[in-house]
Amino acid sequence: MDAGVQTLVMGVSAFLGLLFAALAFMNFRNFKKRSGLLKRAQEMTGSVNGRVSELVTVRRSNRSFRWKNEYPVVSYQVNGKEYTVSLDFAEKRKGSYSLGETYRVNYVPSDPSCCIVEEFRKQLESSRVRALAGMVVLCLFLFNIVFSLLTQ
Repeated sequence: MDAGVQTLVMGVSAFLGLLFAALAFMNFRNFKKRSGLLKRAQEMTGSVNGRVSELVTVRRSNRSFRWKNEYPVVSYQVNGKEYTVSLDFAEKRKGSYSLGETYRVNYVPSDPSCCIVEEFRKQLESSRVRALAGMVVLCLFLFNIVFSLLTQ
């Protein structure tokens, strides 16, 4: 193979490797964050009603359509202090949530910012699994790229 083409291929492979590494790291962070919340679920003995205080709009598209999804931001009070939790893993079509809707929030009494909105526990668990699967797939691609770069 020509040296210029080989250099180009190695450069593109290195770029893709860095991209896959960054994406795998982001998936790993999401997995750790969601696993940490679920591991502390037994400590969440405090319970209070929270309300949807904000709806965050997310634009999505594919080759044929464009649409808007949204996810709720739930606010709740513990001992007179206001807390909010952004439920980005509970994204649904726009119009699925309403401002002011109430949900049950379970929190750790010693750290009220650590909470799970009970109605969204299954979505939290499935988003944790998706983050883990994404990380594994990206790491396999990354391993393949690194191995091919080292053997050239």
